[in-house]
Amino acid sequence: MLDPMSSFEVKNIIPLHFLGLDLSITNSSLYMMLVVGIVLAFFSIGTKNVSLVPSKAQCIIEKMFFFMGDIVKTNAGDNGIRLFPYMFALFLFICLGNMIGLLPFAFSFTSQLVVTFGMAFIVFVSSIIIGIRCNGIHYFRHFCPSGLPSYIIPFFVIVELMSFAFRPVSLGIRLFANIVAGHVMIKIIAGFAVSFVSVAALSGFAILPIALDILLNIFKLGVCVLQAYVFVVLSCMYLAESMAAHDEH
Repeated sequence: MLDPMSSFEVKNIIPLHFLGLDLSITNSSLYMMLVVGIVLAFFSIGTKNVSLVPSKAQCIIEKMFFFMGDIVKTNAGDNGIRLFPYMFALFLFICLGNMIGLLPFAFSFTSQLVVTFGMAFIVFVSSIIIGIRCNGIHYFRHFCPSGLPSYIIPFFVIVELMSFAFRPVSLGIRLFANIVAGHVMIKIIAGFAVSFVSVAALSGFAILPIALDILLNIFKLGVCVLQAYVFVVLSCMYLAESMAAHDEH
């Protein structure tokens, strides 16, 4: 049986080096470009001839817009609708990246910690920039609310800073861990199914591991969407918190 972790190995596809920098195109970056290309192609086709009687592609796009709009509005409020373009693109990128990884011999770039942490870190830095832009230096007041006794302030500030700094770590690891765990489980059961079928080809029980693997793939498809949803919801909440401080101020 093949090593279940072998599908997570990053490999160079097109070696590129410039000024001492390694700019090689890997299977990870290749699948990222593939996802972006699929999204752009689908939206180009679906919005090419917009009409009052929408096509099937236009209906899907409109439903996706309303779905993501409700998510952003629910978790970031009316003012948070400014986050809609970024959140919509982030959701599609993560969701489609998760789904492509379920295909045989495909590579899931969301199973790479550097990718998931990179997306989480962008959200983290953006929340700081938005908070400072909206509130100035007063943005940092939420680390030490007024009215606290002086002997509690140092402990409270340390806890708040640690909690704040841990956000991108938890956000990135959550997506990474769920995708890797799901893919490994499916690959192990698929390998077991192949071995079991070859041994008990004439037995009625040979179909059980195959059916189980199919059910797990269907379940994993839902997990792919759910993980993208969770990532976007938490990102909305973090960014909305920075804007909410401005509204209260």
